[in-house]
Amino acid sequence: MERRTYAKGAGIALLLSVISVLVTQLGPTILAGGARASGTSDLNRIAAFYGNPSMLPFWWQGGISLIGIAVFAVLFRKYLLTFPLSPMMAATADIAVLITAAAVPLYAVAVGLQSAMVQLVSAGDVGRGALLGVFASWDWIYNSFAYFFEAGYMAAWAIVAWKSGALPRWITALGGVTAVGHVFNSQVLLSHLPDELTLIPTIFFIAWFFSAGVFLSRGGRAISDEAALAPADLADASAP
Repeated sequence: MERRTYAKGAGIALLLSVISVLVTQLGPTILAGGARASGTSDLNRIAAFYGNPSMLPFWWQGGISLIGIAVFAVLFRKYLLTFPLSPMMAATADIAVLITAAAVPLYAVAVGLQSAMVQLVSAGDVGRGALLGVFASWDWIYNSFAYFFEAGYMAAWAIVAWKSGALPRWITALGGVTAVGHVFNSQVLLSHLPDELTLIPTIFFIAWFFSAGVFLSRGGRAISDEAALAPADLADASAP
């Protein structure tokens, strides 16, 4: 019962977070009528993307995802600890929570800077001088360094879930692929690669959020399911 409670809470928080993230990302992109601006110093292109004040509510509601991700991290750790984890795996779950918690302020800064750019564009020539600096700060924070945190917590969650059997293997593998993909995403700006390439790992990221959220919101891995795991899996999960 305790495991199911933690699983359902974590799943609901994760699903609410991913819905909020999608609204945050897709709403402004639709309003701008095209792909986001990234990896550019063209003020006209930046101003064209951030020129619609109607984008602000989409970023404002992103606060839901900030709280949701933090709640998910705590409850998912509680869920994982109901499995027979080795000391190292229990420590890895703690590390995953810390990395997730460290990423949340970066997300808040990112939506704040994007909202600030709308205000700067609306100010006309007065805000034009500061626009590039704010844009470059957002671009490097959100489209480079935040990916390190995402790769870190996705890898840590995947390792613990794989060793414990807390998630289906295919969902766990999806998390591992996402972690590797986000390491790639972190260097796209540095390598001057097209921003569109980051969409591929991002699709895996969103797919993991949805699949893990649905699985957990239905109660996660029941005791009967755990008993049905292969003996090698159980031995692996409880190894000292």
